[in-house]
Amino acid sequence: MFKILSIKNLKFHKNFLPAFTIAEVLITIWIIGLIAALTIPGVMDKYHQKALETGMARFYSVMNQAFYLSTLENGEEKYWDDYGDDSCAFFKRYLADYLKTTGYECGYYNYTADKRVYKVNDDRFVGIYFPSGDMAVFSYGRIFVYILKAKKYYKNYSALFSGGTYDEKDAYGRELFVFETAKMRATAANITNIRGIIPFDNLPIYSDEEILQRCKTYPSRCSALIARNGWKVPKNYPYKIK
Repeated sequence: MFKILSIKNLKFHKNFLPAFTIAEVLITIWIIGLIAALTIPGVMDKYHQKALETGMARFYSVMNQAFYLSTLENGEEKYWDDYGDDSCAFFKRYLADYLKTTGYECGYYNYTADKRVYKVNDDRFVGIYFPSGDMAVFSYGRIFVYILKAKKYYKNYSALFSGGTYDEKDAYGRELFVFETAKMRATAANITNIRGIIPFDNLPIYSDEEILQRCKTYPSRCSALIARNGWKVPKNYPYKIK
């Protein structure tokens, strides 16, 4: 009553071959593209955020280790010579020999005119290049601007330093993160128990809420907000990490 069918016995009409129509293929591709468009930006944002968190914590650790190693040979920071705004002299004297870098550049200062970049020898600025591909610009003998995976276009900046009310909000807090020598800042705030470098404005005199508001007003202060959250970008962070 029933026949046992085998593959050999199966015959398909030429008009009923198993396949997808062009419309079905296009719809499938459209759905995949839509899903990718919705998910990839979020994935990339998380990647950039995680890379920044790791990079900032590493930079903070490496720099403070260099300060510590320097004190072993040069004495306590409070006795170090004051070179004023001459970042190059300070860096050569107290930090260069204690940092693992791929090089540094005294006079790191450029200006752009007529769509060309011109280098100016200004020892208030030092470009510091790390094996990780990150860099920092040391300015005015007290400020470090950290840049994750710096690219050559950073040469186009006239200089990298915090500008207070003149902070560039499309750069600071997004791809430029500011630290400062604790000695200089702590002295001004009558604090004596911090050394090395600290995220800009990360002083106990400011509450977490004050740090958040300062970050919104002056993006150069945002490093402190991330540091206080255990080197994690907080959920209420006001800017998108680049």
